[in-house]
Amino acid sequence: MSVLKVINYGDDVLRQPTEKVHKVSAKIQKLVNDMFDTMYAYNGVGLAAPQVGVLKKIFVLDCSTDDDPMPQMVFINPVIIKKSGAILSREGCLSFPNVFTDVKRYADVTVRYMDMKGKMREMTATEGSLLCRAIQHEYDHTEGILFVDHVVDRFTTDNLLHENQLPPIDANRILSEPDLDNVLMMI
Repeated sequence: MSVLKVINYGDDVLRQPTEKVHKVSAKIQKLVNDMFDTMYAYNGVGLAAPQVGVLKKIFVLDCSTDDDPMPQMVFINPVIIKKSGAILSREGCLSFPNVFTDVKRYADVTVRYMDMKGKMREMTATEGSLLCRAIQHEYDHTEGILFVDHVVDRFTTDNLLHENQLPPIDANRILSEPDLDNVLMMI
């Protein structure tokens, strides 16, 4: 397999729409394997196809920890069909080297997707788990949304981006998330 180049924030490809996968072909299987190799080479827990320059609705995850071993997961044509609750989450991204910041996320999500065999599946991740946050983070990549679009403190994050020679946040892309804001104000 191969380690692919991870595209950094500032490249327009990270904001482009992605296409559905119509068949889990040998080419898609190779891409998924290369994405896992790339994710591990960069010490990530997730990677979406746009991050390696492929505009397909695919992401991979490995959210295993010492306390909670999990299998590798492949999500093809994912759609988040249910979301609730809210949490603040400290996140980073392979496309944002050395940048970690607080973002707003749903505490519980249900995602429908196709697996590597072309079978439709559904999964629920709860309680703001790493899996729950990673699903939302990588799903966003397939929609041209980046984790900084959910930022809590834009100005501190802009300073971190500047320190790492990355462009500032586009204020017009920061998401209005009243559902999350209302829940977080009650916590």
